[in-house]
Amino acid sequence: MEQRREANVRSSYEVDEVYSDLYSTLSQVTSTTANDIEQLLFSFTWRTCFILLGATVGGLLFGYDTGVISGVLLSLKPQDISRSVITNFDKEIITSITCVGSFFGSALAIPMADKYGRKMTLAYCCIVFVLAALLMATSMTLTFLVFGRFIVGIAVGIAAQCVPVYMSEISPSNARGTILTLNSLAITGGQLISYIISFFFSSIDQSWRYLFGLSAIPALLFICLLDFIPESPRWLISFGSLTKAHESIKIIYPKATPRQIALKLKRLIIDINKMRRYQDVEEPLLRRSSCFFFRYNHSSNSLQLLEEPPTDPSNSEVFILPKNAGQRSTRRRIHRMEPRAKRALTVGCVLMFFQQITGFNAFMYYATIIFANLKVENPLIPAMAVAFTNFIFTFVALKLVDSVGRRSTLLCTVFIMIIGLLLSSVGFARTDTRLIITSLLIFVAAYASGMGAIPWSTVELLPLNRRSFGSGCISCVNWLTNAIVSMSYLSIMNRVGNEHTMMIFVFFAVLNWIFVYFFFPEVKGLSLEEIGKVFENGIDVHYVYRNYH
Repeated sequence: MEQRREANVRSSYEVDEVYSDLYSTLSQVTSTTANDIEQLLFSFTWRTCFILLGATVGGLLFGYDTGVISGVLLSLKPQDISRSVITNFDKEIITSITCVGSFFGSALAIPMADKYGRKMTLAYCCIVFVLAALLMATSMTLTFLVFGRFIVGIAVGIAAQCVPVYMSEISPSNARGTILTLNSLAITGGQLISYIISFFFSSIDQSWRYLFGLSAIPALLFICLLDFIPESPRWLISFGSLTKAHESIKIIYPKATPRQIALKLKRLIIDINKMRRYQDVEEPLLRRSSCFFFRYNHSSNSLQLLEEPPTDPSNSEVFILPKNAGQRSTRRRIHRMEPRAKRALTVGCVLMFFQQITGFNAFMYYATIIFANLKVENPLIPAMAVAFTNFIFTFVALKLVDSVGRRSTLLCTVFIMIIGLLLSSVGFARTDTRLIITSLLIFVAAYASGMGAIPWSTVELLPLNRRSFGSGCISCVNWLTNAIVSMSYLSIMNRVGNEHTMMIFVFFAVLNWIFVYFFFPEVKGLSLEEIGKVFENGIDVHYVYRNYH
């Protein structure tokens, strides 16, 4: 066994030498940054905007189906679900069961995204959204409604895991933070839409059925437009589909030249294969009988898939990719994880834990109940103000993540979150409705500008061979923590009071700031492959500043 392991390591280093030679000898294309797509300004054409819009449908449904519960709880009558009374515990179950379903959905999405691809996984997810919408809208009992909420939770969990993975893999490094934040914008937009629809449907009898049923429309739209959305080129390359990967890159970068596309494809192939060095493979990577050969011809600016190496490579670039590399990688993904991937995954999971434990979704789910207890005439109006603030300040995150950076944004916004929570505690203690609303809006604005978006983008910290699994773990942490908070918030509020509940959230927000300061690295401007260097020896939080500033 040890001899075989040593042989595998030698083979791994031999592969690195081959790729090193490729980089040095094939310099005709790589000599200038003008041919590097990553260094060019990303073009938001109608086609790329359409792709991003389609990819964010999952986030939109995620936000709608989690935010709509606030309006549902306000309009739901006991007789609608064959009950004599709806207790706080019933409300907690109806709300939190979606988070439980999302936990299982995130775990289910891990093998689905690797086996069927990011694009098809999102398609299956939308089918589940449609089925769940029908189940919830036609529920006649509490049990049936809870089951429907569990099913929609599975779809939400799949979307929460797969959308960030897909968007990170189709984004250039200089716009990745912005594009990943579009998913958070879709989530907050979905929540805002759910509040607006709840407001306009509030006078209709059993309006909650319409609120649930409407969520099927965006899912059906995504399924109809599936053919226009490309698969992730990184996933295609990992499964040996070079020709499809080439076509996918052409769609994602419509203004790129053939030479730029060839360079992008070559770098992805080399980086993905070099990544296999960290896996415990049982056979050499390079065998002529099990390799693809791909050639870029300078004279004609053309790409060609070959069965054998070219006999005259004088004016060609040849790329080598083992067939079925992705399948071998998938079988070993869970059994072995390199230390740098473990560190990156830990950072992502802990930051996601803090995203939920600081209480934001408790306000989103139970906003109408909180304001109803404060004797507000129409609880949906301040709840809509909270959702609108969340949506608007997500644009701030959109602006800051790539210009200011993830780390600096979090350090500033988490501090403001602490101030907002402290003020809300004072407001609840004095029963000052204006102070409560103002402080909650401060908290929500700061949250949306940083913690609402950035934890979802931590999938970019993970290497390709762990991205689907790691994204699933991060998403599972989100939903497990979310379920705990949403399942206990009303009970804790009734037992210790709102002012003390806010102080519990303050405690976790302070821990959140400390964690970001010591353990969250800045990665703005780094390619997905270069991010791994940040975690090679511990967590180098100042890697970007030391090397590029």
